Amino acid sequence: MFQYPLNFTFRYFPFFPKITVKDKSGEIVFVAKKKIFASKEEVYLTKNEKILYSIISQESQITEIPSNWDIRDWNGNILATIKDDFLSTIDTSKIFPKGASIFIDMEIQRSLNLRSIKMYRINSIDGKHIGLVTPDPKTLVALQLPLDRLIKKIPGFFYRFITPSYYIRFGEETKMVLKKERTLFIDTYKMEEQGLFNNSEEAILLNSVVLSLLYERDSLKFMYT
Repeated sequence: MFQYPLNFTFRYFPFFPKITVKDKSGEIVFVAKKKIFASKEEVYLTKNEKILYSIISQESQITEIPSNWDIRDWNGNILATIKDDFLSTIDTSKIFPKGASIFIDMEIQRSLNLRSIKMYRINSIDGKHIGLVTPDPKTLVALQLPLDRLIKKIPGFFYRFITPSYYIRFGEETKMVLKKERTLFIDTYKMEEQGLFNNSEEAILLNSVVLSLLYERDSLKFMYT
């Protein structure tokens, strides 16, 4: 178990996508690097050049868009699977049956021109839903604001001042909370523990967060630059 909070930092101009993760004392607990030249999307979590975990897409990134990833330990054993999905700001599931609710949500979202926000579902090796990484309700609403119209008029890297928050759940409980810090040159995300979890759950959740951040950071850059 690591000493929380954990800080996830990106280089400003990374040629190879890389996240450095430090614990409360400032010690590097692992480094996550995305492999560039590979038929499948591959991310490796290492410490002192030793592989701790890997995240490998099930689909080829040459012919498909990766949307399912296996979390593997140092022996290559699959611990869990991450699947990307989209979260709507509209939820009528408490009013209408599930099938009708999905259709109604889509129609309302389309008519109001709302964004669908990406989330990441975590499934066990037998396909059962066990957790997720998703924007918190305030962030979900904030990302609907037309901030891009303002920020795109300002040159440079002002998207860095957008600070979304995410919650990380295992089962029905929020175990960790992740928030982007307001920084100028280095993208930094701070993660606090909020619930109890064991070593195996921590490993699955941290790998899921790493994959999520690789996509969320690019999503913010695309949206606001």
